[in-house]
Amino acid sequence: MDDNKTRSVPSLFEWAGGMPMFEQLFNLFYDKVLADDILEPVFKHMSPQHRLHVAHFVAEVFGGPKLYSESEGSHFQMIQKHRLST
Repeated sequence: MDDNKTRSVPSLFEWAGGMPMFEQLFNLFYDKVLADDILEPVFKHMSPQHRLHVAHFVAEVFGGPKLYSESEGSHFQMIQKHRLST
């Protein structure tokens, strides 16, 4: 049997290194955001879970497990949280 025929193409989630890498990426990202003089005031009140929720959302978009949509919220709920009140 030809190994090339049985191999599947990894998802972007898998290529990136799986959930630990997405969690690390967003921890580093938000560390930099909070160290920025302009961005820090906007993000300083985010919940401690925010980083994890964002990591789960982006990981799901890239082909990872559906942690965000199945237990943390929906795309609609996320949009509502980020929508400006009028």
